[in-house]
Amino acid sequence: MKIQTLLFVLLFYSSTKGQQVATLVELPITTANGYGPFSVGFSRFTPDVNDGSYWSKMQLSIKGVPENWTNVEKAMARVNTWQLIYQNVISGTVPRSWYKGYQQSSKINLDDALFSKQPIKCYVYLVKGFDQSKGKWLVLVDTNNNLDFSDETPFEAEEIKPGSIPDNVADARLVMYQSYQKGKIITSRIPLVVKRMGNDLFFNFPQYAKATFRHADERIDLVITNGFAGLDYIGSTSIAQTPRWFWQKAVSQKDLTEIGDVITLGGRKYKNKGVNTFTNTLQLEPLATNTIDYSLRTGRSFRPFIAREFTTGNSISLSSLKGKYVFVEFWGTWCSPCVSTLPTLKRLYKRLNKNRFEFIGIVSRDSPEHLRDFLKKHDVRWPQLLSNGPDGLVDQYHVTAYPTSVLLNPNGKIVAADLSMEKLEAKLNELNKLEE
Repeated sequence: MKIQTLLFVLLFYSSTKGQQVATLVELPITTANGYGPFSVGFSRFTPDVNDGSYWSKMQLSIKGVPENWTNVEKAMARVNTWQLIYQNVISGTVPRSWYKGYQQSSKINLDDALFSKQPIKCYVYLVKGFDQSKGKWLVLVDTNNNLDFSDETPFEAEEIKPGSIPDNVADARLVMYQSYQKGKIITSRIPLVVKRMGNDLFFNFPQYAKATFRHADERIDLVITNGFAGLDYIGSTSIAQTPRWFWQKAVSQKDLTEIGDVITLGGRKYKNKGVNTFTNTLQLEPLATNTIDYSLRTGRSFRPFIAREFTTGNSISLSSLKGKYVFVEFWGTWCSPCVSTLPTLKRLYKRLNKNRFEFIGIVSRDSPEHLRDFLKKHDVRWPQLLSNGPDGLVDQYHVTAYPTSVLLNPNGKIVAADLSMEKLEAKLNELNKLEE
């Protein structure tokens, strides 16, 4: 068997008190400009405000904005959020207690050794304003990262048309930034795209990563994204196998393996542990061959749960629902798209045969008192599970967007995910007829 050592390091299995402990597989990554096979995502231009928060304390002063500009707003685009926070902890700008609390609320635990104690340029500033001489709203990007816009060229951001997100990067600006890798400060450039929708600006960093997994003589190419949010892969790393055929232009959502989810490579299962920006590697945790691949993707098994139904306090579990089609929705009373689906869900639930179908709501970030009043006011009758805290169901299922929903078959496997209300109704009608 040929031993591969150049593109990844597969370390040993060590024995601790008689138990086998698998170490991480670390795959070196390279970056590529553009969106690759991924769907395009943008971040909103959020102007700096002096509101007394710790975030506002990390803001920086700029100069060189044209004097004939009015309604000027500046915003920091963070290339690496966690590095930015850490270096402000070291400088005393923000307290370490807040930093640790923010980690806890984000459900991560970071080693200080990952970050540079010396302040680095892990951000880039953008400015927008109304140019009175031209009668236009224009944008400036601090491409050389010197906090001085007098040496930058203003431009008019391309408008994003409703229903159409541009995937070209012809108007990208290359901006200078710094990263911290293996104890050294590295200066590089990364593309930045700015678009406009109405009066709002949006931006992203059109760059993704690649890695190669080798097993015996098999080579598997992987692509990696964090939603085009710069270098901040912590807590947000999606991986997939590179599309093999020329007609496969994009990776679909169901093919993505998020952090904490399982991917099968070379006949073996691995948990996605994310990208380590210090070592510049994708980290995979080897799993036992009999590990069940739970996820929220179509065709996968839904992770079992046992919880207390919110209204009655009775125990409810996935095993108790075996034999039924189950629609599971992660939602919140604060989520307007979630609330807007309630009339349709109520109508569907009312007419379904409860011996064959069930709905389960998993509610995030709510107080028991408010949720109880909300369910009563809106006459929501299907079982609800309240998920608060770092060990709640929302975290166990790695849910980050709302609403998120799946439809399970009677064996607990996902047959559809994130269906629109129209498609959900059509699917339930189809299944109801098949079951009759």
